Amino acid sequence: MYKIQLLADFDQNQLKPLDKKHFEIAKEAADALMIRSGEIEANALTNSLLAIARAGVGVNTIDVEAATQNGTIVMNTPGQNANAVKELVLASLFLTARPIFQAAEMVEGLESNDLLTTAEEKRADFIGQELQGKTVGLLGIGAIGSLVAEACYELGMDVLGYARNDPESEIMRFASLETILDEADFIVVLLPLSENTEHLLSKKEFQRMKSTAYVLNFGRGEIVDSLAVLEAIEKEQLAGYITDFPENELQGQKKILQLPHIGGTTEEALSDSGAAAAKALKAFLLYGTVKDSVNFPAAKLPFRGEHRFTFFYENQPKMWQKIIEAVSNLQLEIVDMISNRKGEFIYVIMDVEAADKEKLTRAAEALQQLEAMKRIRVLTQPHQ
Repeated sequence: MYKIQLLADFDQNQLKPLDKKHFEIAKEAADALMIRSGEIEANALTNSLLAIARAGVGVNTIDVEAATQNGTIVMNTPGQNANAVKELVLASLFLTARPIFQAAEMVEGLESNDLLTTAEEKRADFIGQELQGKTVGLLGIGAIGSLVAEACYELGMDVLGYARNDPESEIMRFASLETILDEADFIVVLLPLSENTEHLLSKKEFQRMKSTAYVLNFGRGEIVDSLAVLEAIEKEQLAGYITDFPENELQGQKKILQLPHIGGTTEEALSDSGAAAAKALKAFLLYGTVKDSVNFPAAKLPFRGEHRFTFFYENQPKMWQKIIEAVSNLQLEIVDMISNRKGEFIYVIMDVEAADKEKLTRAAEALQQLEAMKRIRVLTQPHQ
């Protein structure tokens, strides 16, 4: 029985994959955590913590490196909130093109017996522009970026894409960051945060953009230098900035719209990502299957033996030989096996024929003492 601690709101429908035969919802001392965007404290990474399942994409609130050293898998649910974020990006594009809020506020403040006529007399102050024919530059072409690209293309926009890999596309032209800065009327940030993307858009990038350009940040706050945004707007080098990652220094600016990180916050996205996190957690805990992990390599193997080893270790000389020697010493017959690597870490699933589970557990405990070994598990066919 695995204990799962919920560090966010998940309804029973989302938790359906976690059947009561194998899982128990617990308040503490858990084998796994399910979270949304909350921060994982360092003391949560106990020796018994096998997994963290994030219902969403960003894992910046988790110390992934510490989790890896602890042998704790960190999983997320890419693509589950892609449509929700896409629609918010589109809504934000429309808000930059048409002064909808300002026009509505003006109408509310009018006092007139003929409101329509009075309002129409002032509409010249709220002339907008059309998105059709404009150029949008998408920084990041993942699940969200692909949907945004398709929608913008259907709106009649010219679509430029910036990504590590430039796949063929009939609806967008892949370009360098410099080209996008030069040509785009709207720049949409959809990249994850990394050493390479932190402050990707800063002072020199804003100086290169069109003074009429807008930046929309739905990637991560740190990708855009907020102080450089303020300077660019003050110097009229930037028409406006919309971000889903609010910061104190950006408050009170007329050309800046800050949203409370609601990109993936729709009923559908929350439900889908919660169910996907629970499903991935079940697959890992019962079968050792790894899908959509940020620190473990992907691995999937039909459960053919009575028992299954999983090994997660740092790649060091003779580690594999030591594992094979331990299995051979137990005179175990290997039924099937798969291994994969991510960075400096290797994950192995190994099915073995019938054997005494206590014997397997003792062998696992011995191998766990190896410095490079981060986590060994001994699994039994779930139906047994």
